Parts: sequence; structure tokens; C-alpha cells
Amino acid sequence: MVQCFVLLGVRCTNLHLVNYATKTICARYWVPNEVGGGCKVLSPGQAWDVFATPTWRAATLWAIKDGCGPCDTGPPTGVTQFEITIGGGWGNDYYDLSMLAGFNLGMKVTPSNFDCASQSCLVPSPSACQGFFPGGPDRTNACRYGSSDYNIAFYD
Repeated sequence: MVQCFVLLGVRCTNLHLVNYATKTICARYWVPNEVGGGCKVLSPGQAWDVFATPTWRAATLWAIKDGCGPCDTGPPTGVTQFEITIGGGWGNDYYDLSMLAGFNLGMKVTPSNFDCASQSCLVPSPSACQGFFPGGPDRTNACRYGSSDYNIAFYD
């Protein structure tokens, strides 16, 4: 994983997306403010580093098995999502996996700071997933801003 210290004079956080699925995916992100979105086709085993700053509020990352198409839209229904706010209240990053809109690929999030909680949802089951799941508890985690980067892995 690439460490990201300063981007344009602002501390940034590296979101390292890795395709562990057996098929090519389109990894995507959307930040519903001035940041917008982006996407990249990843073959099995490929990775993409996305650098986020404290302007990332209510950002979401996901992947689909189809082509990328336009990269400047929010997530469709039916996808597993990683949701994050960088440098939010009380100086923390807040993050979780969400299956509220659906499940399409397994996902695991591992912070580089081992004091911050990992989350995974490899199969669509409330007992096997941490995060948001229909009828389940909200398992949003907090990690001190600037103390961690995040590895987001996709599985089929």
C-alpha cells in the first residue's frame, strides 16, 4: 500500500482498492460534494490507490462486474458499499460496510492502523457481516484522522 502524507498541502488518506475477485470489476467511488466520483477497471489481482482528503464527507466506494460507464454518479441499488467520512467530527474518520442497498460482491476493509477495526462481509448474511445490514445493528467504526490508510478488498 502507498502511504499518502500530503497532497496539495493537506494530509490525505490512501484508499487502496484491490480486486481479489476471479473476474474483472469496475471499482468506483462517489463523494456527494465538490469532489465528485471516479472509477477504474481492475483485472483480478490489480489494485488502485485513491487519495482522499478531509473534503470527503459521506463518500462511498463499491465495485460492479460490468463495465465502468460514466464515473460521476452515485452507487446503484444492489451493491455492497464501503462508506467513509475522512476527518469528521472529533478528529476521526468514520467508516462502515453497508448492505442496506444490496449485496453484489464480498468486501473486506482493513485499516493500516491495527488499533482501528477491520470489517468484512463476504457473503450476504447478517450473522457474517459487520456494518449496516437490513434488520441488523449499525457497526460504524471510528479511527483517529491521519492515523490510518484503508485497504478495501473485493471478492466474488
